[in-house]
Amino acid sequence: MKAAAGRVWTLPLMDAAIGGLVCALAALALTAAANGHTWKNMAPLIFTVVLLIIAGLFGSRAGIIGTVVAAMIFASFLFNPMGNVQVADETARGNLGWMMLIGIGFSFLFAPPSSGFRRH
Repeated sequence: MKAAAGRVWTLPLMDAAIGGLVCALAALALTAAANGHTWKNMAPLIFTVVLLIIAGLFGSRAGIIGTVVAAMIFASFLFNPMGNVQVADETARGNLGWMMLIGIGFSFLFAPPSSGFRRH
């Protein structure tokens, strides 16, 4: 049983989980910083820089997971209606869409398949 659990959490999955967690924490921090400011609709576009860095460092899986998690955090906690993944503002919804397109597209096309820390 212990050997099976060890195989589930292989290094690529750990890299994806760590990258996704870093993206989630960064999205929460940017949400807290942008909440109540006039530039809060631009937060997802600003966050694409973080997504590109995470995908480059931790691999394509981490970039994809981080993009989806960050989009859910922004939709739920930054944009109205709060606590819901539906976004009422058309500009904010468009910027979330662009963030997802850039984050997932970059992860598939340009990010390495595995972590940059473990490649030799």
